[in-house]
Amino acid sequence: MSKKHFALILEKNLSSYFKWPVFLAIVLFPALSISLHNVGNACLFSLLLLAIVAGVCRYKPMDIEFSQLLKDYWPLHLAMASLVIAVFLNQLLTGKFAVKYYDTALRIGLFAPVLWIVLALPLNYLKKIQWAFVLGAVLAVIKIHLLTTGGTMRPQNIGFLATIPFSDMALLFGVIALVSIGWNNLDEKLALLLKVVACGAGIYVTILSQTRGSWLAIPVFAVTALMLLRNIRIRYRLTILVITLVALGTVFTCSDVVKTRIAAAKSDMTQYADQENTDTSLGVRLQLWRASWELFKENPVVGVGRENFSDGLESLAARNVITPLATSFSHSHNEILFNMAILGVFGLLAILSIYLVPGYYFARELRNPDSIVRTAAGMGLVLCLGFFVFGLTDMMFFWSVLGGVYSMSVAAFFACIIKRKKELKAA
Repeated sequence: MSKKHFALILEKNLSSYFKWPVFLAIVLFPALSISLHNVGNACLFSLLLLAIVAGVCRYKPMDIEFSQLLKDYWPLHLAMASLVIAVFLNQLLTGKFAVKYYDTALRIGLFAPVLWIVLALPLNYLKKIQWAFVLGAVLAVIKIHLLTTGGTMRPQNIGFLATIPFSDMALLFGVIALVSIGWNNLDEKLALLLKVVACGAGIYVTILSQTRGSWLAIPVFAVTALMLLRNIRIRYRLTILVITLVALGTVFTCSDVVKTRIAAAKSDMTQYADQENTDTSLGVRLQLWRASWELFKENPVVGVGRENFSDGLESLAARNVITPLATSFSHSHNEILFNMAILGVFGLLAILSIYLVPGYYFARELRNPDSIVRTAAGMGLVLCLGFFVFGLTDMMFFWSVLGGVYSMSVAAFFACIIKRKKELKAA
């Protein structure tokens, strides 16, 4: 037996060993990561372990060396690792080192090995992630319906996640499921219906959670989905959009809970503008945004550091820039401003890179003539857009599990694009 023949046999055997555990991790994280504690973390670290084992065994997914993958897409890998770099630079320049502040940054930064090992999956297996997002949205609505008693109460947390990021992720999963319709034929009526139901479930989660930040994102997602679902006739897309808007309009005008939350927001804004009461829900958030900007201006290069954020707020309260109540919060309720405050300009560049660089890679494939590539790119773009929009009113990456979900999702969608383009090239 020749060395080349032996290598091919070994490659085939290794591929079969890696296929199922990678597949299991890929389908479990969208389905269960926001509903069951530590499932998302287990999936991320399982993929990392599999990548390490693959490296030790000299296995090359798609016959691609890890070093070659880094070289081919270095801007993407650098962007996903940028928050790790920002934390390191902050600690290097301040001389204060603490491993715990790398937690979420490392989960995002593990993108490179995760992408590499995900390439071990055949494309038809990888595409089954669409149904994991459908299941994830449906399980989320069941969970929140039980914990809020049908929306009659609003707890601070839905299980292990705060209510706001839980609501945001359920909505995002539903929209991704809807966009994945591009992978279906129009005669697959049941599949189309299930994905529309999943999107509806994601929207319903935002109603049950009474999350105003999620509501602000719905119009953005509606327009984006309308643009991405180009394989559906325009009249059908417009019909779906009109029905969605009418349904939302009905809910928002008839639901006492929704009307109460919107009225409260208007009242909060009025009281803040008139300086009658700045300690309302929205008032405190606006104070935190202002405080984060002040902390950034005072420490523009390296920021104050995560460990000094609370002390920074106390200092601003002592100078009457914010109220004492605002100092009790552990973050800014804004992803960009928080990273600016704690990591300075390095944090700003890092968080923008995490949103924009993957977004660019996905956006440039939206005009690809192949529907599989185009749909995967659309799902990836919705992911990046969703985290960006949600991050304007809350902290998604404050929750470490969501850093892993972002990394694995970008890897899965990008792997679909790489594998399909290789198929097309070989055809």
